[in-house]
Amino acid sequence: MKRFLLVLRWSLLVILFLAIGTLVTAWFIDSRQTNEDLLAEFRHQRIRPAVHHYQIKDGNEPPRTIRFMETPALPGDSALPVVLFVHGAPSSLSFFNEFFKDTNLLKRAQLVAVDRPGYGYSDYGRVETSIVRQAEFLQPLIDRYASAPYLMVVGSSYGGSVSARLAMNNPEAVNHVVFVSSALGPGLERTYPISHWVDTPLLRWGIPPLLRLANDEKLAHRKALEAILPDWPKIKANITMLHGQRDELVYPTNVSFAQQHLINARVKQFLLPENRHDIVFNKREYMTQILLDILDKLPKNEEAKPKQMVMKGKAVASRLYSSVMVR
Repeated sequence: MKRFLLVLRWSLLVILFLAIGTLVTAWFIDSRQTNEDLLAEFRHQRIRPAVHHYQIKDGNEPPRTIRFMETPALPGDSALPVVLFVHGAPSSLSFFNEFFKDTNLLKRAQLVAVDRPGYGYSDYGRVETSIVRQAEFLQPLIDRYASAPYLMVVGSSYGGSVSARLAMNNPEAVNHVVFVSSALGPGLERTYPISHWVDTPLLRWGIPPLLRLANDEKLAHRKALEAILPDWPKIKANITMLHGQRDELVYPTNVSFAQQHLINARVKQFLLPENRHDIVFNKREYMTQILLDILDKLPKNEEAKPKQMVMKGKAVASRLYSSVMVR
C-alpha cells in the first residue's frame, strides 16, 4: 500500500510539473509572424505574397482588423482560381506557409490565407466565439474574390466550421470547400475536463492568451455549431473531406455528419487510417496533391475569365487600409 501511495504521489508530481512546464513554455511560444517575419520567410521566392489588412464594423464595438496574405493575381485578362486557407485553433495564417512555397500550387492558383478574428494579427486576443460572426468578419474576402473563375475554401479544424458558414452564406460564390480534420457536428469533438477548470476565474489569468483563445472557442463550439445547423442545405459547393481515422480530438464521425447534412452538395471523402489530427503537418504533400487534382479538373473556361479584385462591404462596411509587399 505504501509503495502504491508513493508511486501515486510521484506520478501526480510529474503530471503537475509537466503541466506547469507546458504553461510556462506556452507563454513564450508565439504562432504569429509579423509582416517583417513573412517578408523574410518568402524573400527568395519567385512568387511572393503580399500582406494586407482591412477593417470591418463590429456593431457598437471598435472596428475589427483582419490580416490576410495573398499571392499576386495574373495580369491582363487571364485569372487564376483562388484558394483561401482558414486555420484552426490555436494558430494563425502562418500555419499554411509551406503551401505558399509549393511551386506547382503557385502555378495553378492564387493563394490566400487569413488570420481568423482574435488570432495572428487580426486583433490578437479579441476572441469571437460565434461562427456566424466570424464568417461575417471574413465576408470581405469572399467579396474580394467573388469574380474569380473558381473559389476554393480550405478549412482546417475549427477553420472548417467557419468555412462551412462562408459556403452557406455564399452558395453562388464558393465553388469548392475542402474540410481538413474539420469540426462540423455539434459535440463531435473531445473536450478535456481541464478546459472547464482553466475557465474558472482563479486559473484563467494564468493561461497564455493563445491557449485561452482556443479554450474559449472550444467551450462555446457546440452552441456555435448548433446555431448554423439549419443552414447546411444552403451549401451547393463541391465538398472534399480529409480526416484521420485515429483523430481523437475531432472525431471522424464529423465526416458522416457532413454527408448527412450536405444534401445539395457533392461530397468526396478521404479517410486516412494512420492519421490523427495532424494532416496539414504530416500529410501536406498528399493534401497538396488533392488540391492540385481539383484544380486540374476545372474546365478551361473557368481559368480564363477576367477578374476584378475588389474589397467591398455588404451588411457592414469594410476598408482595405494597408498592404505590405513581401519582397
